[in-house]
Amino acid sequence: MQFSEISGFEEEKKVLINSLTNNHIAHAQLFFGMEGSPNLALVFAFISYLNCENKTTKDSCGKCAPCMKTEKMIHPDVHFIFPVAPTKTINKNVVSDFFIKEWREFISRDPYQNINDWFEFYGYENKKPNISKDESRNIIKKLTLKPFESKFKIIVIWLPEYMHIYTSNALLKILEDPPQNTFFFLVTNDYKKLLKTILSRVQMFKTRNFLDEEIKAELLKEENIEEKELDQIILIIDGNLNHAKKIISSTSDDKLQAFKTWMRNCYMNDFSKIQSDLEWFNEQTTINKKVFLSYSLNLIRESFIQNINSSLSKVVNAELEFIEKFAKTLNHEAIEKIIVEINEAIRYLDRNANPKIIFLDLSIEIANVFQQIRQTA
Repeated sequence: MQFSEISGFEEEKKVLINSLTNNHIAHAQLFFGMEGSPNLALVFAFISYLNCENKTTKDSCGKCAPCMKTEKMIHPDVHFIFPVAPTKTINKNVVSDFFIKEWREFISRDPYQNINDWFEFYGYENKKPNISKDESRNIIKKLTLKPFESKFKIIVIWLPEYMHIYTSNALLKILEDPPQNTFFFLVTNDYKKLLKTILSRVQMFKTRNFLDEEIKAELLKEENIEEKELDQIILIIDGNLNHAKKIISSTSDDKLQAFKTWMRNCYMNDFSKIQSDLEWFNEQTTINKKVFLSYSLNLIRESFIQNINSSLSKVVNAELEFIEKFAKTLNHEAIEKIIVEINEAIRYLDRNANPKIIFLDLSIEIANVFQQIRQTA
């Protein structure tokens, strides 16, 4: 990846380029930004620039051997560490190297994806992401190797907030006395989860969210989308490019229909049909369960907005048509109650509670809310 492939962020690019020009590259840098920001993309572009044989004052050439290898993530002096989980075939010494082929494919598709996308891509069902304590030995092993082709050795740690405490402490010791010409680039969405002692040993590099015009430029590179629809998407995503791409690439028709059916059954207090909803929910992957509940939460919130000021609503088309009718069946107190209950369900799901019990309890609570509305009408 080259700097030119990232829309905007000219100041950030200039800072990185000048650090090499002035020979002031920190041995450990923490690139932190919200999900959907170009923190990982900037790291890839910077690595290409560091290793490029024909760099200009503004970018790497993108054509020399080091650039091509960096693009394919196969440069022998660039190593990647990222969260993984045990599988049926790999359940001991679970480290990034065993999954590097899949991760290269995943990141090559889109460097703006998140941890849920990674786990859904590879299928770590019901597993917790982790940079295990075994990874610390893997890092030390990589550091013992001398650079093969570049004068730099680079280790990229994607989402270090998922590091095991043992690995965090091992990394801390390495950062205190790093090998010569070795750079650590840590790429995080939540730096507050890192040890303060690690934060004290890295140079912080903040990556802001995309601006609206930058989002437009990125989306128009690949997507055939109307200006009006693009403006609607930008209202929702809050600078998150990953979210924007998901809205465009996937239809919400199935989720909307599932939500409508679920709400209808709760409203009618029809527990024989709620049981069918329960079976449907339980058949979803862990990630899709969270996606559906988050989607449901968003529609409930939009119902609240619809009752206050419909001009502020961010939903469009079929969703808007449904929300306009659905909002009339709810009052403010009911909406607040349902929002609290769905938030609780998502929280319990994150803690690996039984999903069937979570969804059944949530359905009962929502049915009770509708019953209370009917009784007071």
